[in-house]
Amino acid sequence: MIALAKLASVVPGWLYGAMLVCLLAGVGMLHQRAQGNAQGRAAVQALWDADRKTRAAAETKAVAQRAAENLAQARQQAATALAIKKVYDDEINHVRARLAAAERMRKPAFCASGGPAAPAGGSGAEGGATTDPASWLLPDAVARDIQALILQTEEVAATGRACHSFVRENGMAP
Repeated sequence: MIALAKLASVVPGWLYGAMLVCLLAGVGMLHQRAQGNAQGRAAVQALWDADRKTRAAAETKAVAQRAAENLAQARQQAATALAIKKVYDDEINHVRARLAAAERMRKPAFCASGGPAAPAGGSGAEGGATTDPASWLLPDAVARDIQALILQTEEVAATGRACHSFVRENGMAP
C-alpha cells in the first residue's frame, strides 16, 4: 500500500483523468457494440420472419392452386372414364346379345361322332354323320361353357381397349 501511495504521488493528476476518460470511452464502445449486435440480430430476425411469412403464403397459394388443378383434372378424368365405361358397357352388351341370339353350337367336322366324314361326292350310308344334323349339336353345358369363355375373352379385350383409351385420352401415353 505504501508503494501505491508513492506511485500516486509521482503520477500527475491529469493522467488519472485521461485514464478515466479512456476507461469510460472503452465501456461506452463496448456498450455501443452490444447494442449494435442486438439491433442487428433484431433486424435479421425481422427479415427472417418476413421471409418465412412470404414463403408460407406462397406455399399455401401453391397448394390451393394445385388442389384446384387436381380437382379439375379429376373431373375431366371422371368424365372421360364415364364415356369409356359407356363404350365398354355397350360393347359387352352387344356381345351378350349376339351370344344370346346365336343358334345352338355345332360340333366341328373334325370331331363328328359318326366316324370319318364321307368323301366328296359320296352318297348313301357312308356319310352317316351328315345325315343326322341333331347329332352335330353340342351339349347345352358345353355350349354354355364355350359362350362363357367367349364372353370372358371379349370382356378382357374390351377392358384392355378401355384402359388404352383412358391412357390415351388423359395424355399419359408416351
